[in-house]
Amino acid sequence: MAQDWIEIRATGPGESKDLASSLLIASGSPGVQEETVDSVAGKLVSHSLWEEETQEEEDTSPVRVLKAYLPAGDEAALGTVKTNLSRIGWALETSFLKDTDWSEKWKKGLKPIKVKYRGFSVTVKPTWHKLKRSPGEILIDIDPGMAFGTGGHATTKMCLKSILRLVKSALLPKGPSILDVGTGTGVLAIAAVKLGFKKAAGTDIDKVALKVARKNASLNKTKLSLSAKDLSGVPGKYDLVAANILAGELTRLSRSLNDRIKPGGFLILSGILDSEQTAIEAAFSAIGLQKAFSFKEKEWVALVFGKPAR
Repeated sequence: MAQDWIEIRATGPGESKDLASSLLIASGSPGVQEETVDSVAGKLVSHSLWEEETQEEEDTSPVRVLKAYLPAGDEAALGTVKTNLSRIGWALETSFLKDTDWSEKWKKGLKPIKVKYRGFSVTVKPTWHKLKRSPGEILIDIDPGMAFGTGGHATTKMCLKSILRLVKSALLPKGPSILDVGTGTGVLAIAAVKLGFKKAAGTDIDKVALKVARKNASLNKTKLSLSAKDLSGVPGKYDLVAANILAGELTRLSRSLNDRIKPGGFLILSGILDSEQTAIEAAFSAIGLQKAFSFKEKEWVALVFGKPAR
């Protein structure tokens, strides 16, 4: 069945670009495309937030333009995103797109992204993009659908980099297990399986996300155990637990997350703004976890904790 769309064009200050992007994705957009306003030439330069990770350039543009898409008729989501973005100084314009127009626009904007750690890399690419795998490179095919976690957002990239570091630094046992809380597209669990994890499970309260994750697992010939269960209903313990969700939810779920980690295992947390880092570190240290390392990209942080062995 064809789905028509509302194209959102959001304009605001460059320093809050990542926060605005997250608010657009949280509203239900499959992702975000960016147009940089050249303040000198007055031109728009388009690129995708999926693009391959390279040496980061200094963000000198005072104004940014973000494009996102919501299903036509979802007035509640549109109203919410307008309110949330206006609070951080962003203005919105909208236009109507037929399904065929949206499909072509969206596909043109999605390109592979590469996450690297000390010579190792994971590349996440849309299914329609043909790419030859380099030696030692892990390729993941993703059909984004309507789920969060294509690999292009800073929080997802830092989670992928954290998994790479744990695996390549031999901090996990051979053939480890992972639980991905708020799995979205399933990209973290899929990457883990391709990195040698023998057991991978994911949970998400969004049934659409679970459908997308199952499709992506099939595309990548990886076996994932996926469910819509509340975290307290997930059985067993895991060598690695990952949760890329909002900071408030991380705090609320802290003990449940801790209960799912094996002694000697690790916990990856993201979805955390740098202003929230101190509070999150205190909350998880208070339940006996020890900070192992962290990554930061602009205003976003990923924290990795270790659980002491008995």
